[in-house]
Amino acid sequence: MELRRTAQLLALTFLAMSPALPSGATEASGTEMQKPPDYERAVRAEFEAVKAENTGEAYERFIRRHPGHPLAAEARKAILRLRGR
Repeated sequence: MELRRTAQLLALTFLAMSPALPSGATEASGTEMQKPPDYERAVRAEFEAVKAENTGEAYERFIRRHPGHPLAAEARKAILRLRGR
């Protein structure tokens, strides 16, 4: 149940940060995800949710979504910690 709540909070965060489409504009084709206005804040919020979940799967998902972000290094360390290394 906690995972569902975390996912809902993340979805609401992204929705709240997404700008409305201008008149006559169309949505993206789905080939590329648009960054929210405050990308860094959104990534940090996502990482906090991942830390609350504290599973290897959650950290791996974060790394796949944000491989070049500095928090990916923290996620990798957390995976090693969870594996007992």
